[in-house]
Amino acid sequence: MPTSPDVRENEVPQKPAVELLYHCVCGQEYSVDPQTGGLCPVCKRKVTAEAIRDASKATISIYDLHANESARSIEFEHDEELAGKVFGHFRLDRKLGGGGMGAVYRGLDTSLQRYVAVKVLHQHRKRTDSRVNAMLREAVAQARINHPNVVTIYYVGREGEEPFLAMELLPGPTLAERLQTSGAIPYGEAIRYAIQVALALRHASAFDLVHADIKPANLIMAGDGRIKLSDFGLARVQSGDDVDAPISGTPAYVAPELIQGEGLSIQSDMYALGVTLFELVFGHAPFPLEGETILEKLKTHQSATIEFPNPWPKSIPIEFRKLIERLMAKKPGDRFASYDSLLEELESIAPVSTTAAGFAPRAMAFFVDQFCLLSAIAPFAATIVTMNGMKTSGTLNIRLLIPIIAFASLIVPGLYLLLMYRGWPSLGRYLFQLRIVEEHGLAPRREQLVPREFLRNAFAWCIPLALYVSLTSEILAQAIEIGLFLFLSVNTVTLLLLKGRKALHDYLCRSRVVLAIDKKAREHHAVD
Repeated sequence: MPTSPDVRENEVPQKPAVELLYHCVCGQEYSVDPQTGGLCPVCKRKVTAEAIRDASKATISIYDLHANESARSIEFEHDEELAGKVFGHFRLDRKLGGGGMGAVYRGLDTSLQRYVAVKVLHQHRKRTDSRVNAMLREAVAQARINHPNVVTIYYVGREGEEPFLAMELLPGPTLAERLQTSGAIPYGEAIRYAIQVALALRHASAFDLVHADIKPANLIMAGDGRIKLSDFGLARVQSGDDVDAPISGTPAYVAPELIQGEGLSIQSDMYALGVTLFELVFGHAPFPLEGETILEKLKTHQSATIEFPNPWPKSIPIEFRKLIERLMAKKPGDRFASYDSLLEELESIAPVSTTAAGFAPRAMAFFVDQFCLLSAIAPFAATIVTMNGMKTSGTLNIRLLIPIIAFASLIVPGLYLLLMYRGWPSLGRYLFQLRIVEEHGLAPRREQLVPREFLRNAFAWCIPLALYVSLTSEILAQAIEIGLFLFLSVNTVTLLLLKGRKALHDYLCRSRVVLAIDKKAREHHAVD
């Protein structure tokens, strides 16, 4: 399907590069100029140039694009007003929106006396009865999906020749509308939305459904941080054998393999999710769509590279870039193999609680950890002191064992650091529900965590060290004790006085201590 270049003021309209055929609501098909629009010769309805330009943002049929290179066909959102008409037991109230595949109205369910969203699907001469029936069957299959992040379908039917769906009516707005009014969405919030979408798609895949049109306009805010995925009624059965059925999508979000004629898969939905997530976080598309026609714009996905911000924003972790690169990989096989693996990756880069831990729980956790470490080191220290006071017996100098025991005592801090390196929380943090995060609210990298734990537990390391050194040099032992005192003093002052409840070792290692949220709570927060 083609689109036209933007028309600027004072420019002379040029002859369109290809012929555009407009399918009027009265059934008449006629040629239109993409720069000036057109007028139906039968019913005299007018289609504007603005409507033609906006068509590139709507859902289109890729099948139709490949059908004829000389004359491309496109369905525009028409101006027909259906408000007041009755579809089944739904009386349409007012139009809420629409696009190339259909128009959405608020409707009154006269049987239950509640308002719903009614989507009336546009008819198209290439949509055979079998294809319309298939679309309705897929909508029925989607209606069986019961998930908190999927718009509920109440009814599927026809009114004369018009197929329609009655769906849950949500307060909104869509994320596309929010992007237009407020710009980019904060990183943590966008990741939580992506988790909700992935959960919905994973649930749908269990019913063999692929959404096929993931984009911000199909993500509706439902309150309390929850979003719902809409337009599942136009989804496709992944294992279906309807090879003649057109593959639909929106040019800015269509996966490269679909343009080449390959079938839909969960990986094609992942590609669209990658484009969507990039747009949510940065406020614009990952790359511009080049070309004069929609088909040329679609092919941009096959060669264009992602235009990441340079320099990289400090507020966004670099791991997000790796996620987008994988989601938007040109080959489906280079994307995630399953939604489980995608969700695992999303969870790993999702910021946790940003509520800074107070001084009291941090102090208690610190004392618990120091007590445990010193208790484990105490037997080694006591043994060394005892041996140092013993007299030489016969030919064996018992003091020669002191360095060996001192070296063996390193097992305790070494084991502790190993556990921290493997991601285990210390006993103190576990008891007082504290979590270490890096500057973006993510789990700290191992190269951050190990030096942080070494500095945090300097007391447990340095006191035994001073004891061992004192056996040979009192001056050096005193220097270690003075250095330890100064470090602990500055560490405590920064924790008490500076903004963000960050101790000196947090500033040095770019970390924070926050209140922990367990996995079940995070999953609940993701959908609530």
